[in-house]
Amino acid sequence: MGATLGAGLLLPDTIGCSDDDKTPTPQPVPSRELFNPATVRAKDGLLDIEMTITEVEVTVGQYTFMTRAYTGLKVNAGEANFEGTYSGTIPGPSVELRPGDRLKLKLINGLPDDGSAVDPVDCGMTTSGGHGGHGPGMQNNTTNFHTHGLHVDPGPPGDDVFLAIGPGQSYDFVIDIPKDVVMPDGTMADHPAGTYWYHPHFHGATAIQVAGGMVGALIIRDEWQDDLDKMFSPEPAPGQGKEQLLVVGELMLQTKDPCNGKIRLATYGEMGHSGPLPDNVVDFFHVNGQINPILRMHPSEVQRFRVLHTGFRAPLDIAFLRVPDDQVDAATSLPKPDYNPFDYSCASNGGPPVLNRDALRAKSVTYYQVATDGITYAAPLKMPMTNAVSEVEYVIPPGGRADMLVQFEPGTYQMVALGYLDFVCWEPQVLATVIVSGTPDTSLQIPQALTPPALYPSFDDMAKPGNQIDKSRQLDFAVSIDAQGTHFTIDGRTFCETRIDQCMALGAVEEWTINNKAAVASVHPFHIHVNSFLVTSINGKKPAQSIWRDTFLIPTGDMMGVDGTLTFLSRFLHFEGKYVLHCHILEHEDEGMMQLLEVKKDALCEPSMTDTCPMP
Repeated sequence: MGATLGAGLLLPDTIGCSDDDKTPTPQPVPSRELFNPATVRAKDGLLDIEMTITEVEVTVGQYTFMTRAYTGLKVNAGEANFEGTYSGTIPGPSVELRPGDRLKLKLINGLPDDGSAVDPVDCGMTTSGGHGGHGPGMQNNTTNFHTHGLHVDPGPPGDDVFLAIGPGQSYDFVIDIPKDVVMPDGTMADHPAGTYWYHPHFHGATAIQVAGGMVGALIIRDEWQDDLDKMFSPEPAPGQGKEQLLVVGELMLQTKDPCNGKIRLATYGEMGHSGPLPDNVVDFFHVNGQINPILRMHPSEVQRFRVLHTGFRAPLDIAFLRVPDDQVDAATSLPKPDYNPFDYSCASNGGPPVLNRDALRAKSVTYYQVATDGITYAAPLKMPMTNAVSEVEYVIPPGGRADMLVQFEPGTYQMVALGYLDFVCWEPQVLATVIVSGTPDTSLQIPQALTPPALYPSFDDMAKPGNQIDKSRQLDFAVSIDAQGTHFTIDGRTFCETRIDQCMALGAVEEWTINNKAAVASVHPFHIHVNSFLVTSINGKKPAQSIWRDTFLIPTGDMMGVDGTLTFLSRFLHFEGKYVLHCHILEHEDEGMMQLLEVKKDALCEPSMTDTCPMP
């Protein structure tokens, strides 16, 4: 796993290692039963916590390395599922809130100054373009806090991604979860119950921090109104089904640093590599900080899997493959050690990668997707999809989430991440093993219908208040390479905090078309803060399913040399202020593929100070 081609498109040259220096790459080893992160939740409308970020040594599978993590947690008001001192790991603690709750969070940056043990000098790489190796001295230990997917105030002291919390500093966030907000047609809506997450968003250091595991689940619950929350719980009561939290992270590790031979996190130079990864660099998914954990179910039991993709670059394409009975160890119910479900190898002739994901996906047993990016569907969607106009409809991009209902017959199953063509030789990987045994449980069945959230009503009736389109926009995402290096741009420019790129009127309804320029073809996960959007066209075709998203892959063109296009509708409701849209391949974001937007009453945005913004 991990012999990949990145989409970062920086072009490092590897130096400092001879063939004699190379050692066999250690392979991750599976953990056992699924580990669940610590959980804190609001009580009587308030969750007041303090979270501390420090350097820490962690072990994931066979690898032990230094990283940054949420290692301290103090609960001043609210509830927790642990007693005593919190000992942090990756991912961070799960935060649970309800509509109307207030989150008070003191974020304490306990990291040392830059040049720390997490970022040793990268003596084995030189890079051209962008931020270079982005090693020590590039503010890797300055941070902030973003609630990915939440419809909340983007201004201070809320979800303000322009904050810079340096080492030794702290900040007191206050984030209110909306309840009874007025919609354009005069009805009332609460924040949707669903699956969200939090992570740092300091520009220039986002990828290096998220890739190291500075992430955590953020769950909005509403047991009174949300159908899924009524049916499922982490600790189910009689008549409820089991809910499993699967925080999928992505680790890129250098298993033998050219300087000292130790295991460490990848540098930006390695993270953004184009071509076969540098010597001894591996890239792989983990689930709740584990490699291939075990989940257990009863036959016919229905469970809810909350799948969060907190990785920094590679899309998730999920299937559930049953292990043949003769390949299952009778004593453990686990696959036999030499069983390989993929029969896959990368192309060795320097040509296009050989990866028939359609054939692998066709072997998947049925499961059902019931929500994407925290927004519940009107009815369960049978998976794998057979009528999608593009695979970007069902692939989970970095930053995206999918809630799944699974129901299996007795046997052993592997939850797998299929490879992705834009990441050459990104080989399939087993994410988790599901063992189905014991007494059948028929207390729940897959529901036939669900209730979508009121905050995101459909656009079926364009005459209805809040559905008329006020403005259309077009944005170009592009990668270019020249003598100065590689450039990641939107509308020909890299991000600048003093330049407002998009100005919207509060309450406006807009139609956007995002073009993925074909000069250097690479998928880009489009993400916008605060307001989700309804995808209406993928490369000029209507998607098979009308699904709201906050993160979605901008496709490449249907043929060589043709731009890919994504069109969506969105309402800019309830909150004025400045926030961002960007590519959620996070090294692309850090390299400049991000724009600043502002929502103001009557679109009276502040003038931009363009003289402070260099050209890419």
